Amino acid sequence: MSLALPWYRGRLPQRASAPAARGQAPSSRAEALIPVAQFVYFIFLMMIFIGQQPFSARNQEQLVAMASANDGSDLFKQAFFIGFAMLLTLVELVRRHRLQYRFTYWPLLVMLGWFLLSCAWGVDPFVSFKRAMQQVIVIYITFLSLALIGPERIYRTLMAALITSLLICWVSLPLTPNAFHPPTESDKALIGAWRGFFFHKNIAGAVMAVTFVLTAHAFFTTRKWYYALFSIMAFVFVVGTKSKTSLALCFGILAVSAVYRVLSQSVAKRAVLLLLVGAGMLAFLGLYIAFETTVERWLADPTAFTGRVSIWRVAIDYLADHPWLGSGFGGFWQVGALSPAHDYLNQQFQLLTAHSHNGYLEILVTTGPVGLMLLLLSFVVLPAWWFLTGTTKANATLMASAFAIWSFVLYQNLLETSFFDKDRQVWVIFLSSLAIAHASFKAVDRPRWHRQPSGGTA
Repeated sequence: MSLALPWYRGRLPQRASAPAARGQAPSSRAEALIPVAQFVYFIFLMMIFIGQQPFSARNQEQLVAMASANDGSDLFKQAFFIGFAMLLTLVELVRRHRLQYRFTYWPLLVMLGWFLLSCAWGVDPFVSFKRAMQQVIVIYITFLSLALIGPERIYRTLMAALITSLLICWVSLPLTPNAFHPPTESDKALIGAWRGFFFHKNIAGAVMAVTFVLTAHAFFTTRKWYYALFSIMAFVFVVGTKSKTSLALCFGILAVSAVYRVLSQSVAKRAVLLLLVGAGMLAFLGLYIAFETTVERWLADPTAFTGRVSIWRVAIDYLADHPWLGSGFGGFWQVGALSPAHDYLNQQFQLLTAHSHNGYLEILVTTGPVGLMLLLLSFVVLPAWWFLTGTTKANATLMASAFAIWSFVLYQNLLETSFFDKDRQVWVIFLSSLAIAHASFKAVDRPRWHRQPSGGTA
């Protein structure tokens, strides 16, 4: 069963028959290359999920060292990103057929432009520039894939990659001890936590939480038993990761996105739901701050590799001295001995910190108020409008799934950093959800208002 109607850009009455109406039925070559582009995007997602060193034995210090070394100089990653971008571009050039989606999401490009400009005042502009260019290429790959194959196939490809990752992670548990955090971890709370082929249990927990929600929505749509099984497997894996943030969000995000799906025909009720999501984010953060001591005890030992509030203090103290421009994109933590964060550390363990543990604060401290405002516009305000006005019965599964990912990542970034976080898995998944939501929103017909000619009335 198809999860959405065939997708074409244009007015709704013309959409189903648009190619035929123009006498431009897709050529056999164009049709044949769509699965090729879909397969290329699937491989891209799997390589992002698995990374360069799956099941590697490593401790927390090695993980942070790799994060600090991830400055865009890795030749393998350069070849990986550029290679996939060129391959998809070649597919489009060979296909020579009308794109299913034309990029018009200009606020995202403006934000990238500001990030690139901010590199100029970083302590190491070249490192900041390379990190920013990674984001440009990842975004290009995501939206070019959307242009080639459309939002429904993007959704199905993402689902396939998540389910494949779920199965590999479960199979790995009895086969290798490296599917668990090793006894050598400096943070004892991590020892024994499930991570599968991921580098860290928090990454595994977030990806599996998204898998849990999306497979649940797939079950709601198709009623096929194996989607229910995948959903249960994903939830159990989240429990095994001991990732408290992801576990806390699992059922909340599923419930909110399920209600959103039910309200697909009511704009007014969806508006109330979106307001509740926003209020919930503020309450979530407020409760965390109010009960920080208790929550930190749940998350892990605050003297080891947590202590989020003290980490936030580092960024806030820097902002008090540099309130307008920030440190430059990717130029606050882990930029060698010149890292601006080093002058504001308040605990020894923060020398190992790779990010601000809050995606909004991370963008503010690196790109200033302008960067944060562009982030909120591009990732919060405009997507909220898409979800408010762009959902129909035809695209309900696509939009509800994208809404679930969007909500999850907005909440997750209150305690973690995944916005523009290099090639992190959650960031790439979030980009896919934005692509799906924007394309689905653009494909929905809306009333068009025209001025009444002045001479047309009596």
